[in-house]
This record gives sequence, structure tokens and C-alpha cells, in this order.
Amino acid sequence: MIGFAVASAAAALGVGIHGFVGSRRVVQPLLKARDLTPASRWLMFLCWHAVTVMLAALAGGFAWAALDPAANHAGGLLAAFTGALAVLTLYVCARAGFAAWRVPPFVLFTLMTAAAGWNALT
Repeated sequence: MIGFAVASAAAALGVGIHGFVGSRRVVQPLLKARDLTPASRWLMFLCWHAVTVMLAALAGGFAWAALDPAANHAGGLLAAFTGALAVLTLYVCARAGFAAWRVPPFVLFTLMTAAAGWNALT
């Protein structure tokens, strides 16, 4: 169950970085941006914090799968979900012209998928 534990730790690290560091460096300046409408700014605020909640749920779900062999199926489903998020992030990076490996969500989702996927398949 080590793979699920690694995925859980990665998601928990994501909560800390995204929820605390990212909020100061991204969300606060975003809310001050006057070239966006108030509705756009607050929708981005909602989305930002929804991702933090999602990462917390992933951390909990992967921890459950790591601790309870009967939850292997749940860990597998979460691995598929993080895999879909990695593919989505890769697509967005391609559209934006970013190198995916330099974008933290791609690295995080890929790590969670690889660790949990390995665990789910063994």
C-alpha cells in the first residue's frame, strides 16, 4: 500500500502549497486585478479553493486506500481521476505553450497517478 501512501502524501503536500502559499502568491493578486470583471475574479477564487478541497479529499481517499486493503478499488478510481487531471493539465499546457514538467499541477497529478496506479495494479 506504499503507492497509495505516496499519493496521499503528495496530495497533502498539494493542500499545503496550494492552500497557503498559492493563496498568497496567486489569489490575493488575482482579487486585486482590475482588468477582470468582479464575477471573473470571484469565480477564479471559488475554483482555486475548490481545488484545495479536492486535494484534501484525494489525500484522505488515498490514505484510506493505503490503510485498508478493502479500499483498493477506491484507490484505483482515484488514480484514474488524477490521471484524467494530469491529461487535462497537459492539454492546457499545450494550448498555453507551457512546458508541462514546469507546471506544478502536472507534476503533482502525474506523481499521484503513477504511485497510486502502481499500487492499484499490483
